[in-house]
Amino acid sequence: MIHFNTAGAGRVSSETLRLMQTYLQEEYANGAYETELSHAATLDGEVYESIARLLGAKPRNIALFEGATKAWVTALNALNWSCGARVVVTPYEYAGNLIALSELQRRHGVVIDVMPLLPNGDLDLQWLAQHMSAQVMLVSVVHVPSCCGIVNDVEAVGRILRDFPCFYFVDACQSVGMLPLDMLAIGADVLTAAGRKFLCGPRGTGFAYLSDGFLAVAQPRFTDLSRACVDARGGVTLGADDARRYEYAERNNAAVVGLNQAIKERLSVAYSIEHGLYRHLYQQLAQTAHINVIAPGTQQAGIIAFTHDRCSATELVAYMRAQGVNSWPGYASHTPYYMLGQGHDRFVRLSINNKNTPEDVSVFMKLLAEL
Repeated sequence: MIHFNTAGAGRVSSETLRLMQTYLQEEYANGAYETELSHAATLDGEVYESIARLLGAKPRNIALFEGATKAWVTALNALNWSCGARVVVTPYEYAGNLIALSELQRRHGVVIDVMPLLPNGDLDLQWLAQHMSAQVMLVSVVHVPSCCGIVNDVEAVGRILRDFPCFYFVDACQSVGMLPLDMLAIGADVLTAAGRKFLCGPRGTGFAYLSDGFLAVAQPRFTDLSRACVDARGGVTLGADDARRYEYAERNNAAVVGLNQAIKERLSVAYSIEHGLYRHLYQQLAQTAHINVIAPGTQQAGIIAFTHDRCSATELVAYMRAQGVNSWPGYASHTPYYMLGQGHDRFVRLSINNKNTPEDVSVFMKLLAEL
């Protein structure tokens, strides 16, 4: 099976699978608590260090979650929202994030402003700089959206926001594992990601980077027993003031072990390996009759979206899957401001990683020609 659906979920490596199976077998044989104790070095230390290395951050700023959306919403709800506060998002914002923001609109009267795009699809950073004010409490930018391969300039946004007392969230769900990230250069207060996509880790894993500035002023809605305790009179004492205060104590430890292995494997391979293959696939599609590539912006990576004049996205994906090639029929409603605004409904999404080969591209293009 050729896998061009990494943006949905990358395939785990054989070693990641082996470690997860071994952990579950130990739970079966010895008990879950006992197995957790025997793997404490990985579960309580190494996985946080691995994520910190991946992001150019410190382990104390890393929290684990079941997924990227849970991480993003948890950070959002930890802020003290005031009536009439403004939030700036881009047209590439993920629908799951917009659902959470709509609840803030309902409860607090939060106002959402959508940053315009330049004619080529890049963010209008001059508009952002001109429309910042004391009322803007949050700026949210998706690094790479789920609908196409544009790479938004999150570092340039960060440089603009350094002069304003607002929070800066970066949704890196589709860029972690695909692009090198440096939290110092990005300057975000919160960055969230999933383990299952370009990191090729297991489903049900995700994490957040929470800056020291965010930790100093935000308050989690709930702190579990892993970071808090209750005395005989019901008084609650919080433990270390680190990002793990935002975690719940219960989690899938076999998946966490798999996530740690996937991150170590990603760190061992140069990021440049897949870029040449991406450009090759992009150029092949752009030169093919009846194919309309959806590629806004000056920089793209990882994801290629397109429509076919003679075949629906669902039909094309089903045909390819039957021939042994995975892709995905994307939903425009998942990136509503941009994709629905462009008049799209469904589209074909291809997404690659460093395990794909030029032969995979040749097979796909041959099948596309036959179709």
